[in-house]
Amino acid sequence: MSWRNTRAYRVWRAQVIRRDKVCQVCGSNQKREAHHIDCGSYYPKQRYDIENGVCLCRSCHVQYHTNFNKSFKVKTNRYNWENFLTVIKYIKEKVCLNIKT
Repeated sequence: MSWRNTRAYRVWRAQVIRRDKVCQVCGSNQKREAHHIDCGSYYPKQRYDIENGVCLCRSCHVQYHTNFNKSFKVKTNRYNWENFLTVIKYIKEKVCLNIKT
């Protein structure tokens, strides 16, 4: 049985979504998912730690894995996540600057 099919995983996922309430990238409350900051497969000790999770909407979750990391199969870590947030912040700042000018 995969660790993703366990009760502990379902509880972790629900706690992350309940804590964050909305997507931590775009603010959407639609199709929310829990994302492991440090990959649950590579970091089993952090697998069910809610501090190792973040709520993302399905769209942002797919964007993170397919555009930033190139695949859902690439194992991610905190460094990848922080770089992703830096890129998102940069893009948001540029979009806001373009709207104001």
